[in-house]
Amino acid sequence: MAGETGLRRRRLYLVRHGHVSYFGAQGQPLDPRTVRLSADGETQVAALRQVLADVVVDRAVSSDYPRAQQTLEMVLSQPPRAGAPEHLAALREVKAGRLREIPIAAYGAEVNGAYGDARLPDTRFLRGEPWDDFSDRVLGWFRAFLAEPNWQDAIVASHDAVNRILIGWLLSGDRTVIASLEQDAACLNIVDVDCRADGTVDAAFVRLLNFTPYNITKKGDRLTVMDRIAQSMLAM
Repeated sequence: MAGETGLRRRRLYLVRHGHVSYFGAQGQPLDPRTVRLSADGETQVAALRQVLADVVVDRAVSSDYPRAQQTLEMVLSQPPRAGAPEHLAALREVKAGRLREIPIAAYGAEVNGAYGDARLPDTRFLRGEPWDDFSDRVLGWFRAFLAEPNWQDAIVASHDAVNRILIGWLLSGDRTVIASLEQDAACLNIVDVDCRADGTVDAAFVRLLNFTPYNITKKGDRLTVMDRIAQSMLAM
């Protein structure tokens, strides 16, 4: 427990970027490395900024993809106390394979059920990046971050799967629960983490999960993130 010798309770504000369009007007997949926030995404992040207006952090981190950098820049109400915002390749979203190579008949299992496959060994996200490699990339950064002494509160703006991996690992130590950790656009998660000096996690406490200030009750929103991707893929 916090207060015990050698333990330090830190707070993480984990944010998913606002809405983007991953498919063009003709249904073609866009390069996910370069897409930026849509007008709806900017509105969503503006609502989140109001919620975070009084939050002061030591560290501010995002992936180096434009949509995550935009989100971080918009929600920060003041510069982080421990230096400039950081934009890291380690926090990039999990990479899909060639979506056109996935047959429509497989959408239910492979697209809608993509996060369920993550708990299985030797599986890939949509025939792309291996889940083991992705987890190692994200958690490798996270363990090193927890071992750094110069922060107490941090905001991390990244992506759907990145947040799922981080929260899932804090809850269960693996990927078994990530399919249930829905992460809507511009959502906020708050997790307190009891850490030892070497970054070892002693306990984690979820304070808030998938909070969307622009639609607090999720009215009219019954689709999962991957349901929406599958719908968009049908138009390719």
